[in-house]
Amino acid sequence: MMKTQALGGGAEVVQIVEFDGPTHDAQWMMPDATPAILEANSAWLRDRFWMPRTNRLVFSYQLWLVKMSDAIVLVDTGCGNAKQRVSPYQNMINTPVLDWMEGVGAAPEKVTHVLHTHLHSDHVGWNTRLLDGRWTPTFPNATYYMPRLDYDMFTRHEAQKMSPDMYDEVITDSVKPIVDEGMSRFIEDGDEVAGFVARAAPGHTPGQLIYSLHHNGEEIIFSGDVFHSPIQVPFPHINSRWCEDQSLARVTRGKLLEHAARTNARLLPAHIEGVEGWRVVRSGEGYAIGFDQPRDCGCGARFGTTD
Repeated sequence: MMKTQALGGGAEVVQIVEFDGPTHDAQWMMPDATPAILEANSAWLRDRFWMPRTNRLVFSYQLWLVKMSDAIVLVDTGCGNAKQRVSPYQNMINTPVLDWMEGVGAAPEKVTHVLHTHLHSDHVGWNTRLLDGRWTPTFPNATYYMPRLDYDMFTRHEAQKMSPDMYDEVITDSVKPIVDEGMSRFIEDGDEVAGFVARAAPGHTPGQLIYSLHHNGEEIIFSGDVFHSPIQVPFPHINSRWCEDQSLARVTRGKLLEHAARTNARLLPAHIEGVEGWRVVRSGEGYAIGFDQPRDCGCGARFGTTD
């Protein structure tokens, strides 16, 4: 599935969704998303972001594609095809992502830059594809930018076979082939690539980055896994179970919410379907969220209560 939105000046952003649907039990995925919080916010969550009958959160696996006059940029590369993964939603999937990309004028050989927020398996999968039994770089003319701290950690953990339920063999099949071909570069806080500025966003992983793009008078922030669900905007203390440093993840989320509310930046989270993104506003002592364009969804700037 794809959705496209014009950014002005001939640029456009494309959300390429490999999978979107109810996946994980809410409290398994987000232990602090208590039944009381979910029920109190069911008016805007239910049947779109949370399925109350099964208590599952709706979750997307996706890639962000930005087409500009002088560059075609991918922010993360999703799950990829034919990858052996522990997660049933990622394991040996087969989607026509490359056909979809070609359909919007972004065939693999036209991609110029790949920016990684972090190196979890559902963010690097399309780095490579299986050709003649070998994991081969999918985007042959692109430079792949990766956070060094994540690369070091994941390489160490994979070598030691630590936490197989979290790490799979992502370095072997989706990262090392890129490094071996000399196509990777390490990127850190403050670096700019193709108009995107990397900003440190640690907590989910040590090296997680978010990417800020200023275009046509607007700031667009590709926020990686700072958020896994919109419930984390009014309740920023809620982490996913996958956050490496739970305390630091909350600090990072709070800083991003403050920035987005102050500047009216548009957030494009990694796991929420909807190419229009979010606008964050102040709501009492906290934050609330609205979609960038009006929607008949019953949500808006006044949700987020447990009363």
